[in-house]
Parts: sequence; structure tokens; C-alpha cells
Amino acid sequence: MPLKSLFQFTMGQTSSQSSTSDFTDSPPPADLIVVGGGVSGAAILLHLIERVKHGKSLKKVTFVQKNDIAQPGITSFPDHMESIASTYADTIGLQPSNLSHYVRWRKDVEKSSMLSCQGYSEYVQAMWTKALDDARRVGLDVSIIHKVINDLDRQSDGTFFLSLNNDTKLTAQYVVLALGNFTAVVNTHLLNLPGFIPRPWPKSQLEYIIKDSSVLIVGSGLSAVDTAIRLSQSGHQGPITLMSRSGCLPKVQGKPIPFSRRYALHVLARRVEENPDESLLQITSGLMEEISHVTNGDWSWLQSQGPPIKQLQHDIRKAQTGETGWQGVLQATAPVIERYWRCLSTKSQELFMEQFFGPWNRYCHGMPVTTAEKALELMEKSQLRVVQGDWVQWDGIFKAQTSVGLLEVSHVIEATGQECRIDHIESPLIHSAVKKGFLAPHPAGGVKVDFNSLRATPGLHVMGSLTRGTHFHTIDIDRAVAHAARVADAVTQEPLARSLHIAIFLGSDLFSHLMASQLVPQLLAAGHMPFIFLPEHKGGRKVPPFELRELGFLERELLQKHVIPYFKDQHPEGASHMTVAQMTSAYGILVQEVPNVNSASFINCLREYHIDMGLSLRCYQRFKSDIIRYLSGPRRLLNLHPGILPAYRGVMTTIRAMGDRETHFGYTLHNVDEDFDSGDVVDIRKHPIDYSKSMLHFMNDVYGIGVEMVADAIDHIARGKDLPRLPQNAEDSRYYSFPTKEDFEQYRRDGVRLVDAESIVKVIVESFAPPTQQDAFRVYIQDVVQSWYQENQDQM
Repeated sequence: MPLKSLFQFTMGQTSSQSSTSDFTDSPPPADLIVVGGGVSGAAILLHLIERVKHGKSLKKVTFVQKNDIAQPGITSFPDHMESIASTYADTIGLQPSNLSHYVRWRKDVEKSSMLSCQGYSEYVQAMWTKALDDARRVGLDVSIIHKVINDLDRQSDGTFFLSLNNDTKLTAQYVVLALGNFTAVVNTHLLNLPGFIPRPWPKSQLEYIIKDSSVLIVGSGLSAVDTAIRLSQSGHQGPITLMSRSGCLPKVQGKPIPFSRRYALHVLARRVEENPDESLLQITSGLMEEISHVTNGDWSWLQSQGPPIKQLQHDIRKAQTGETGWQGVLQATAPVIERYWRCLSTKSQELFMEQFFGPWNRYCHGMPVTTAEKALELMEKSQLRVVQGDWVQWDGIFKAQTSVGLLEVSHVIEATGQECRIDHIESPLIHSAVKKGFLAPHPAGGVKVDFNSLRATPGLHVMGSLTRGTHFHTIDIDRAVAHAARVADAVTQEPLARSLHIAIFLGSDLFSHLMASQLVPQLLAAGHMPFIFLPEHKGGRKVPPFELRELGFLERELLQKHVIPYFKDQHPEGASHMTVAQMTSAYGILVQEVPNVNSASFINCLREYHIDMGLSLRCYQRFKSDIIRYLSGPRRLLNLHPGILPAYRGVMTTIRAMGDRETHFGYTLHNVDEDFDSGDVVDIRKHPIDYSKSMLHFMNDVYGIGVEMVADAIDHIARGKDLPRLPQNAEDSRYYSFPTKEDFEQYRRDGVRLVDAESIVKVIVESFAPPTQQDAFRVYIQDVVQSWYQENQDQM
């Protein structure tokens, strides 16, 4: 069973301002009522807190959750805590800007590890506790009510009121339905018959099944496999049969092989959005091309290997030997597949749901190897089998016509997954909302909502599996976090952000790379796709003074020739930063060397990648008219300049500011024109100068403000907001070239140091090496540094 289907989290008697579970009178109106808690509720609250921090007006939020459990975050079915979810730990963080937050929070799990429900339950509890504390600090009143909502209606002033099962009325301007997943029941004619169990949870109901009786489980997906294993583990000795229309088990997940071309899937989404008439052909051919790329054209994984037991044995072997590269491509579609889906015609969507939805789930949502091995063990001892069939009858005993003949069993358990057909969902609230016109069924399942805002009708938003018809892929936690952000934008009247393709022109120095390492995951979490370009850096012909060569070695050469090759494309768990090679592997972004940013071929490359904006992080090539013209309105080209403009233009402005005994150093974000550093200023932020540190070491204190500036500007651009354009005053402009020997002598007399090798080694080690490897890496880097100084000691 997927993690997302297992968790129906509830919240306890905790609130940032007040808390209530029983009312004798109706409480005061709220700005927002969220029906449902759990992962979606936590994600919404965390995003709302961020909006309030940035000045949005929001006073009161009420969460209504039917379960009344004393502690926040306990699952509705605690007996599932030992289950292993079919997802990986690096994609399910709830922090708005960090999907890997769960890994950092746990500290004892690897990004590539499978996830235990117990561990994630504890995480969600902790995030609820943190969110409620943060809400209190920002003045957001959060109430939690443990009741059932029976009805929803709209008042004459446009606000909604919701009726609870104790006749209390709640009112709010906005309502979000985050109701979780509903269990499908195919054989509704069997309801209330003895021996028929319409859903596989809670586990306690399985204890009443006679241990040696025959059991038919309707379904052969993750839920069905999990149910069969739990039956066996509880001591069941009788035969167990999984029956589905396909008669196939889910594929087996191999160890995740990072898909290094995720950016190509985003480019495909743009291509389809710009030409939706050929969407189905473009999507199919595009995905086939990427799969062929990782499998070297081997499509044998699509071929049947015989009966289910033979197929399972084959799939386990492939997963164990790492021959599952195709899985990386399919799993990497998660952030963009809703955009593919949106471009399909309604007829194509309905056709896909009818004929291909099952196979898609079977290949995209496989079971962990440990689960597959348990299932195989049951099959090899003939306790478990998988057959084709789709209907069960009752004439005093349950009967089903299957691919192996007529089955007669004592018990039938339905485990067919989610129910997204509105008329099949048992929910008075949903039926009431449909009847009153607030919700409308979607032909492909769920209800109709706006793709971006998830609005079903003004003031009413829907999240989760009920939006499957609109978004197709709704079960992953990263989708819940992304959709929560859109809902939070809508209810706080923040312009919705569009996905941007951002070209980062990255210099060769240490701190630009540290900036990129922080910025890239933030951009990905916000739904953007960064492309990193490494413009060729041509050094000067003259032999520079020793001080500049020393600076170049510590700032650039050490990173480029030693740090990046040392780690290659591996990302050791626990390191706080990645090199560009590691980011290529971990995030699937494009990292490409560029001889000339102004060449026509490179500009065509930007066009092919649908680049929306460019960002220069110490790019040493001057942008000329053609690329500036291409990256002009509606596109943008910005430069993050180390130094406060216009007073500190040119190079090495940090040491110039320190030489001038400035109290603060800062970054300037400005528009790019052909005259270096002279474009209109977008933003300036400053940081106090620490004169106890060398210039290069001090940069470690301040590069973070540059990341914040850039992230804020990109968010403004994505939301269609105007950025400031403050012209630089030419009279205040000072341009600096490289310091002379005399300048360096003056800096030494003033006690201003350019570099401190020991401190930079410390920064590099703590940035790129995980704690377990820092000692060995430190020894390696120190040897490199010592060798350099020995070779250049005659010039010191």
C-alpha cells in the first residue's frame, strides 16, 4: 500500500491560540477552514505561515478532523506502523523549500532508503507541533476540531458554513477539502454479507478470519500484496488468491538510479504545452527516447516472463542487480506528469484511465524488494497465487470465475486501491457539495478543479485524490506539498507562481558554487528547473602577483581541480553542499560547459531549453547584445554582483571595501546591459564586515544573503510581479581592477588579509564532505595545499 494511502493523520488538542473539540455555541468565523489533517493539512499550514511571515493578512484557520485521538499525528490504523512504504525518503519532506527535510530531520536514514510508516508518522507529528508553534509566533490563530462535517453551504454574503455532527455551524471565507483517500469497493453487492471485508484496514478485522480458510483478495496491487503478507504473518495457513483483471503483480523497485536527464522531462512539458495538438505523440515519443537512453535501447523489461511467480522471480533479480534504470525515468515524471496530462484531450484522458491506468501504476509504483521477497516465499510454498478475474458472486459461498477456473472461498477482501468515482464515494459531505453545485464530477475521476489554484468554485478548494481527473498524479507527498502551496497562494490572494526554466551562468569560484548548491534545491522545490552553464574562464596572459595566484588557487583551483574530481558525481550522505557534478546526478539538472555565451549556437540552445531567465553568478564572460536581446522582456537577465553598486564596480570589490574600512559589505542584484555592472538595480542587501577574518573567509558569512536575494527575485518573476529598476548614479560610480603590489602592501599594513588557507580548508571540508569522511578529506586537501605552498614558497 502506498504511503500516501496509509496515512490518515489526526491532530490532538493542540492549537497556536485556542483549541476546541466540542462547542455548545458556534465559534467565531474563520478566514479558512481545512477539512482534514494529516500530510496535506500540515503542508497547508506550513505554507500559510510562510505567507503570513511575508505580510499576508490571515488571522484564523480552523482544521476539522473526524478522529479524536489524544496526540497529533497518530495514524488512524496504528497496526500499519511496521509497513514499508513504496517511496524513497528524499522526496517527502514537508518544509516548503526542502523536499529532503525528512532525511535531515531523521539523520539516521539515507535518501535512497525505503520509508517506514512509523518513522514518517513521527516526522509528521513533529512537523505539526512545529507548525503550531510557528503559527503562534506569527500571530496566526489555529484551532483544531475533532468532529464530522455533514453538510456545506454558502451564505448570502458568499461565505461558507459547515454543519458538524453536533449541530454546530462553522463559517469561513475559504474552505479546503483535504479528505485523503477513499477506498474503492468493486463488489458492492456483497456488502454486509458474512465473510466479506470491503477494505483491508484496520488489521484487527483480519483476525476473525478462520486460519485455515480460503481467502480471495480482490486486487493484485500494493494494497493486495500487503494484505496477503499481513494475513500470513498473523498465522493464516489457508490458501490466499489475489484476483485482478490483469492478473499481474506490481513491478519490483530496484535501488534508485538517479535519472541524470530530469531536465529533459521539463523541456518536454514545455514543448507539449506550446503545441498541445500533438501532445499524446510528443509525450509518448519523448518518454520512449529517455527510457531508451538509460536502457541502451533494451525494452525486454516490458516483455512478459511467464506466470506471475516466474515474473516475480525475474523482477526481483533485476531489482537486485540494478537493471531497473527505466524506473528512474518514470519516477522522475512525478513533478511534470500533471502538465502532460493537462494537455491531453478529454477523450484521451478517459481512454487512458480505462485501458492504461492499471499498467501505469504497476510500473510506476512498484513494491520494495523486501515485500516482493515475502510475496515470493508465499507463492513458492503454494499458499499464494495470482489469477485473472473481476467479479465475485454469492450463493451461500463466494464464487469467482478466474483464469484458473471457478474459485469457491470463505472470505473475500477488497484491496483495489483508491476510489475516485464521485458516485461511488461514501461521503455525505461530498454528495451534498455535488448536489448543491459546489463540486462537479470530472470525466477522468474526482472533481473538476482549476489546474493551478485547485479551486472547485469560488472560495472552495480541493486537494488530494479527488483532483485526479485534473492532475492525474496526486498520491505522492511532494505533490501534496506543491498543491498546498498553490492553495495557500489562492486563499491569501498571492499571485500564483508559474514554473520557470532558469539559466544559471556559474563562475569557477568556491562561493558561487556554494550559492548554486543552496539555490538549486530551493528552485526545484518551488517547481522551477535550473540549467547550469559553466562559461569558459580565460585567465590573463601576464603572470599575476603572488597574492592573486594564492587567491586563485584557494578560491578556484582547489575546487575545480581537487574537490570536484574527488567526489565526482557521488553524493555522500550528510554533506551540506554538492558540487556541480553531484547536482547533475542527484537532481537531474543540466550542467554544461560553454565556450562562448554570446555565440549563436548557444543562444539557440537557450531557445531549445525554453529558458525564461538568466542569472549570472560571477560569470567572467561579458554578455553582449544578442544574448541580452534574447533574455529581454518577457524574459530577464540578472547579475548578482559582489559589492554595493555603483560605488564598488569591477573585480575584487570585497577587499576594496575592507581596504576602505567600510562597516558593511553587500550584494547587488541588477539587470544586465552591455556596460559591465551598470544595469538598473533590483535589490541590495548588506552584512557587517568581520575584520577578524580574511577577505575570502568572510565571504563564507555573506554568500547566503545572495541566495536569498536571488530566490526572492525569482519568486517575484514567477508570480508576474514587477521588480524594482533603480538606475545607478554615474557620479557615485567607482570601478576597480585587480589590486596592485602596492595595494597589497597597504592592506597588510592596515591588517586586512586577503586569504587564510587554514580557514578555507575548513570551509571546503565542512561544505562538501559528510561527517564520516571529513577527516580523510581534510588530510587530502591539506596535502594539496601544503604542496602548492612548497612549490611557490620562493615567491611568498
